[in-house]
Order: sequence, then C-alpha cells, then structure tokens
Amino acid sequence: MDLSIITIAKDLDVLSKLLNSIENSNHNLKIEVLCSWNGNGEIKEKSQDFNFPFVINYIKPYNFAKNNNELANKANGKVLLFINDDVVLDENSLQTAWNAFQQDNIGIVGINLRYPNGKIQHAGVYFGENGLSFHRFKHKLDFDDKRITSNRIVPAVTGAFIMIDRAEFLQLKFDETFLIAGEDLVLSLLYQKKFNKNVLYVGEATAIHDEGSTRRKNATRVTPPEDVEKITMAYKDCKEIVDSIMENYKLRIVTERHAWILHRMASEIKSSLKNVWINQDVSDADIHYYINYGLFNKKPSNGIVVANFTHYDPNLLNEEFIQVAKEVEHCISISEETTKTMKSLDIDENKISTVIIGADKSFKPKLTLGVVGRVYPSGRKGEDMLKEICEDDELMQDMQIVSLNDCWGLPVWNLNADDFYRAIDYLLVPSLLEGGPIPFMEALASGTLAIAPPIGVIPQFPHIEYETGNIVSLKKTIRNVKNNFLDRRLRIAEYMEDYDWERWAYTHDKIFKKLLFDLD
Repeated sequence: MDLSIITIAKDLDVLSKLLNSIENSNHNLKIEVLCSWNGNGEIKEKSQDFNFPFVINYIKPYNFAKNNNELANKANGKVLLFINDDVVLDENSLQTAWNAFQQDNIGIVGINLRYPNGKIQHAGVYFGENGLSFHRFKHKLDFDDKRITSNRIVPAVTGAFIMIDRAEFLQLKFDETFLIAGEDLVLSLLYQKKFNKNVLYVGEATAIHDEGSTRRKNATRVTPPEDVEKITMAYKDCKEIVDSIMENYKLRIVTERHAWILHRMASEIKSSLKNVWINQDVSDADIHYYINYGLFNKKPSNGIVVANFTHYDPNLLNEEFIQVAKEVEHCISISEETTKTMKSLDIDENKISTVIIGADKSFKPKLTLGVVGRVYPSGRKGEDMLKEICEDDELMQDMQIVSLNDCWGLPVWNLNADDFYRAIDYLLVPSLLEGGPIPFMEALASGTLAIAPPIGVIPQFPHIEYETGNIVSLKKTIRNVKNNFLDRRLRIAEYMEDYDWERWAYTHDKIFKKLLFDLD
C-alpha cells in the first residue's frame, strides 16, 4: 500500500465530495481511505463504490489529534495523507503532491488550497516575530497568482492536507492536549527539528478547501489562548529553523556594470543578504530586482519582479518609466520626491516603497590638522612633540594629521598650497622658534586658523594658542579643539544616522519578505 488517506467527517454530503475527488484524481498510486465518522448515526461502508478500500471507524468523542492518531495506527500505507473532509482535490493534485514528496530531504508536504471563490486559503504557514502564526496571503491573492504557484520550503503547513511518512509520524503524532487548533503547526515544527527534513508547500498541487464547512456550524473557530501558547512555545523551540527558512529566498539583481553607482547599490544588498546573484541568469529566483527600471525588458517566467526608480525625467524615458512601474509587482523609489511623482502618474501607491539611499558608515566626522614647512637638524620645528601626538591613540581617535610634503613622516596630500590650507580644518604649528612663520600667514589668508604657540608674528594675529614647547599644553589644546569641532559636525551628521548601506539592505530584505511571505 502506497498511501493511506485519513479523514474525519460528520457530514455525508461534504464527505462524498472529498471521496469523489479522490476517485476522480489522476494518479497511479495504491491507496486506501480511512474515515473517522463523527456524525449522527452510522453510515455504511461504500467500499464497493470506489476503486480503493474505504473503511469507516467510529472514534468518539471528537478530537482532531486523537482521531487522526488512532487511524494512523490502523493504516496500511507507507505514507499517510491527513486531509480535511471539506477538501475537494483537483484532478492531478494527489499525484503532484506524491511526486514532490519523493524528493530528497522532504518530510512533509502541503498543497495550494483555495476558497470556493478562488482566493487562497493556504500557501504555507509562517510566523511573525512574536511567534504568532499566519497563513501566507490568506484571502489576499487568487490561488493561481505566481507568487504562490511555485514550490517552497515553509515553516509549517495546515492540517487540512499533510502528507508524511507513517513510521516517522508515529514517532511524534499529533499532540492530543490541544483544545481547538494548532496540532498541525506543532507537528510541522517539531518534525523538522527531530528528523532534519523540510516541510514543502507544493504550489502546483491545488484543491478547494471550504474551510470549516462542518465545524463552523456548532464550534468556535477562535484558537484559545492555551493552544496559542503551545504553538508559540514550539516556535521558540524551533526559531532557528524558521529563521533559516525565512532567510533562504533567492534574489537576482540586474544592474549596470561593476564600479558604477547602481552596481554599488546592488553590491551592498548582496553583502548583507544570502543567496544574491548580480547580473547572472537565475531562472528559479524568487525576486528579480532591476536597478534601475531602465534595465527591465520583460517579466521572467517565474518569480516576483521589482524595479528601482531613481528619478523621473519627462524628457527622457518618461513613457518607459510609467510602463515599467505599472507592469512590475513592486516599485522601490529612492526619494520621497520620486515617490510623490510616481503617485501623480497613477502608479498604485500600495506597490511603492521608498528606500532612501545612504552612505557608508566610514563616512563620519574627523578633525584634520595640517603641517607645512621643512624640518631642521636642530629640532626647532617641534618634530618630537608631533611624534608624541601621533603615538597617542586616544588623542588621534577621530583625528588625522597630514602634511604638504614628506619630511614629517606623515600622510602627504598632494595639493597646491592654497588648496591644502583650504582642505584642512586647522593648521598645526609645533615649532619652538620661528621668524614668521609664513605657513601661518598663508593659512590665515586662506581662512584657516592655526593651533600655534606665541612665537614670531603669531601673537599679532588670530590663532588658538598653547604654551611653547609644552606637550601637555599642546595635547590639551588639540583635545579641546577636536571636541568642539566634532560636536558641531556630529549635529550635522545626525541627519544621516539612520541612512547607511546596512539599513539600505535591511529595508530591502523587509520588502522582499513582505512580497514573498506576506510579512509585515
């Protein structure tokens, strides 16, 4: 016996629809059907009406877990299929699910279940960060939407259709302490942990599920707190497994060539996320992301298409801008201005996300002191004091000292003298004795103050003074200058506090998960 199909029923009309769909299903399996009858009175076994054995069992009182567990013990098939009586299988769904179940490392299979109106009822069960479960895109998408027609590893599947190895199931079974619902989710989670196999949602295997058509007549459909707590505890116990599934989507990015800014935008996403390919043909990608919209040509055969929009130029590619924005599943704008423009062009605002581009974390305020002039054998230029400053790690934090020439042993900025003075924040004069100095005068003429001792002509002009030849005084002065400088710059830099490449990638990840998994 290949497959034992197990169901619990209380309404003969509902059960008959299931049995007829099994009878009419196009498959080559040797099957049996075991039914726990919980309706009023008895029904005769109609085994002679079907091409498969149909066995009635009377297990009362009704308990989803207990009834299914008892039937699993009686089953003859190597594989079990737990199925709700209110499911009506489409013609090829049973064989399609069976074929998927034969794949390596697949331990549980669930399928694409839809409401009678065609909206999706089950496309895999997921969990929010709080551990609460939800059905992906329930009521939101048509069952044949390409976002849910492909096969996908999922955290859990509904008990309305669970295909599982019988021997493995009997090692776990459904938890019989649940009051209303949740046994299916806990089974899915604990199964993965115990057997290190995956739960597979088969999007191409389809069926109607008139959810609760029998139970809703006389039973609550609200999951009680006790059951919610059991589900949440199982989620916490298997959180690493669930997180791994959520991170394992495939992202293909199409962008311009290496070293261009759009490629940098793509590279920063790749550096933070898993399973990302740039400018490669990945036919089974879950997300196809075009950075930017001008690179989009036509939709791939599968996967969700997202395009990035930098700006709108009414004189260049304006028709393409609008066409692509309307054709793709989602648009990512890099500014509020572009988002505003897209809305004005009648692009559905529900398919637009604004992700403002940022800057690398290495871009942060830093004080730059510059040294100009030549050194002399006498040491009167203060080389020793300068060396001691450079060796003070605490003082040099968020600060650099550069030179206009290489005699100081400092990094050299190859600039014209006037550009050098304008590029640095302050001129540093470490000298013990000076006639001028001329660099002091040049810096001041360029609008740059100097940290300098009261020597030569310096006392006659604006400067930031320290005691001549006193390293303690010099360090204290530099420290005060640095702190004041950084305070001013940090107030400006605070505007960029939340805008870096990590946030850029993280926000994209959230958008992609929302599109794929219906996550908020």
